[in-house]
Amino acid sequence: MRLSIKKLSVLLIIFCLLAGSLTSISAAEWAMFQGNPRHTGYVQQDASFSTQTWCVNVGGNIVASPVLYEDMLFVVTTEGSIVALDAQGGNESWSYDTQSEIVSSPVVYEDTVYTPSCDNYLYANNANDGSLNWKFKAGNSINSTPTVVDDVIYFGCVDGSVYALNKDDGSVIWEYETEDAILSSPVVDNGTLFVGSNDDRLYAIDIDNGSVKWNYTAGDNIQSSPAIADGKVYFGCNDNQVYALDEQTGAEVWTYNAESTVTSSPSIDHRQSTVYVTTEKGKVFALDMRDGLKKWDSQFGSSIDATPTIFGNNIAFTTSAGSVHMLNKFTGNSVWDYNPGYIEGLFASTSSSPITSGASLFFATDDGNVYSLDTNQKIGPMSPYTYEIIAIFAVIIAIGVGLKIIINRKKKQ
Repeated sequence: MRLSIKKLSVLLIIFCLLAGSLTSISAAEWAMFQGNPRHTGYVQQDASFSTQTWCVNVGGNIVASPVLYEDMLFVVTTEGSIVALDAQGGNESWSYDTQSEIVSSPVVYEDTVYTPSCDNYLYANNANDGSLNWKFKAGNSINSTPTVVDDVIYFGCVDGSVYALNKDDGSVIWEYETEDAILSSPVVDNGTLFVGSNDDRLYAIDIDNGSVKWNYTAGDNIQSSPAIADGKVYFGCNDNQVYALDEQTGAEVWTYNAESTVTSSPSIDHRQSTVYVTTEKGKVFALDMRDGLKKWDSQFGSSIDATPTIFGNNIAFTTSAGSVHMLNKFTGNSVWDYNPGYIEGLFASTSSSPITSGASLFFATDDGNVYSLDTNQKIGPMSPYTYEIIAIFAVIIAIGVGLKIIINRKKKQ
């Protein structure tokens, strides 16, 4: 009997170790914009996990951020395609053509991909094979990334409305109309939806019935998507300010002048009490989320439309020059830079935000290339522009040789 109990104990320990090792090989999902319904841009991840490094072109321009669900990466193009890629190797699993421009990220929830489109439709596709479940027609273009919470889909629209739909059939639960277009993506916390509008207001809306709890008037359009942490709502504004409001009352807690338009969304590391913000003039700020005081800032030569992603001790973001920059989140010092064109601004620009899963970082460029990088090893795939770069250098060398021959001939004369 004692021997049996001893053997059973050993087997139990082995099983627990195996179970732990199995969970460590799975990726952390990033199934919606900013990784979670509170849009903090931070997800607990296993840093040992990484995919292969790869680059694939999906045949259309990409300005929206990818999303990761289970082992699939979903990207959308301005040509209207929804493309599902195998995250490990980049192989295409399926694609669906909406035949209209898509400029905002999809969200994946319970095996369904919900995609906003500029043809006024929200599409619901099966995540496994791309087949269409249903589509809902709004009053205008949908440039706001949806959020899904408790089986309800929330999104804003250029018609000025916030919609709440049933996830199963797209039927309208409620609709609230603001006074201008909504490009901001809604965030949901504690039974309240928060979203910015081009009428210069941030709205707090009861998700049960669509009634407004409060609204706050900023100095310009609010296209930045809010983020929630520590009882406060954080967002950027076209008036150059970063705002922190009380989540319950809408009272202003603090503001910070970022010296440039802030259309990207804040990312929040609650454990370090830090809000990270990027600006159109190429600056990255780390602000204390409690009082808005600056911890550090970093200046870059290109505009930054992308929202930072937080992982481990680092943050990462893309610039309009096509680069990915990885900084130490405590100091702002550079950790690693990756540019597939080798020279900033030489080839494609980047508008979409990167996402991370363990040691893998995924991002897309405006020319339709999707990349998988290894942030632990600090390596990326071979540049898709290799042949173009070789051709450019060959032309430069040929011109140099030609000029030298001409100069030598003139000297002999």
